[in-house]
Amino acid sequence: MSEQQKQPNIINYFQQYKQGIQNAFKILEEVEFEVPEEEVKQKVQKQIEDQEQPIEPKFISQADIRRALENFDKLILTPLYSDPKYLNFESNDRTKRQTQMKHQQMWDQIKLQQKERFARFQDQEILERILELDSQLKEDYEYNFQFSSGTQKKTIQIKYHDVLKLNPPNYLNDGIINFYLKFIEFELLDESLRSKTYIFNTYFVEKLCPFDKLQTIQQNDNHRINELFKQSYEHIKRWVKEDLTEKEYLLFPINLPEHWSLLIAHKQSKSFQDSVIIYLDSFGIIDQKLVTIIKMYLHKMQCDKIQSDVNYNDSPIKQIPAYQLLVPRQVNYVDCGAFLLEYAESFLSNPNYLLSDFESPEGIYKLKLFPRTLVNKKRLLMKQLLIELVELGKEQALVNYKQRRQEIIESCYTNEDEYDKIDQDLFKEFLNQKNSISVNSEQQRSMLLDFYMNPQQNYYEQ
Repeated sequence: MSEQQKQPNIINYFQQYKQGIQNAFKILEEVEFEVPEEEVKQKVQKQIEDQEQPIEPKFISQADIRRALENFDKLILTPLYSDPKYLNFESNDRTKRQTQMKHQQMWDQIKLQQKERFARFQDQEILERILELDSQLKEDYEYNFQFSSGTQKKTIQIKYHDVLKLNPPNYLNDGIINFYLKFIEFELLDESLRSKTYIFNTYFVEKLCPFDKLQTIQQNDNHRINELFKQSYEHIKRWVKEDLTEKEYLLFPINLPEHWSLLIAHKQSKSFQDSVIIYLDSFGIIDQKLVTIIKMYLHKMQCDKIQSDVNYNDSPIKQIPAYQLLVPRQVNYVDCGAFLLEYAESFLSNPNYLLSDFESPEGIYKLKLFPRTLVNKKRLLMKQLLIELVELGKEQALVNYKQRRQEIIESCYTNEDEYDKIDQDLFKEFLNQKNSISVNSEQQRSMLLDFYMNPQQNYYEQ
């Protein structure tokens, strides 16, 4: 098929996608967020009578909408699930919580409007190749990936609708994520590394750290965090049949609402108290409460192993460091799942790259973890793999996958533009403008992360 014949197909694809969104959702200025006036008066009057104090009506004001629009560039995810520092709300803003909790509809509208901005692919040829593979798929497609977990035999089944999730601009679903993580663990690692590694499924952290409850807890409310852990642990304590205290690398895929990220715990000795945690997120988001609960889980496993009392507050595990490293970041709204999978695969290809020197001022930079083309082609590589697993068998499909991936990496070795960048001179100027050259290392890391996640400083947005 010629290039001229291909182009209308891809243009039509995006035009149909864009038209679908436009038909389904009105532009923000046309959306009425306010409830009927009479209903507002009734609710306000009842609340005043109940609480005997004046409160604000429960609707989104035009000022709220204007403020949200002014902060589009800082809006990474829907505010309910993102770090408040990206929203520029004042700490005494009385409408903040009701805006987040009671009117998620407005933020969903904002997110959907922004989706077109983020959901672009820089390489049209890659996108075309991904979509062309649909012609090789049948609607009854099915692949069963089998592996052993402890003494149990397990199967992950991939069907036609799962494979279609690899087509942009879809998010990758749990089926694709779980399949590929176990594929990495059981097919791509040598026996020595596999024996030291355990990769959890995507449902584990979701059960251990239920985000709807986690979001209602303050960061320093250790009592409530501990109570939440005790309740949640009962749901997952029998999920894992292996002795995780014998593992060196534990990988926790994290399924935030509409966002994927990865937490890695590295045990450096026979005890989890000599561990380090690294958090990899393509949007720079991190929830310290989630990290705390993962530490509690490590502590609980350690106590069960040596049959000692569980007392997290006095445990050395409470003090183990957790680092958020600056790793390749996504520049669209839909590839967080692809980044999670490439973080895992690249880390296990060379664990020392991420685990070395992260305590030094320069050690936070891990921007050469993988070239950008590799993650841009991640969906294509996985779709080719899934088709060939059925058509050619696992052995040949595995050979082809490794060869394709290695060719991409080798082609990027000498091309600096293939690796994510932060302009150091711009960052120094940023610090000068803030009059913050004398800040301590922890403050500078925080400022660097804010700078790093600012779309205006995104090398690939220019």
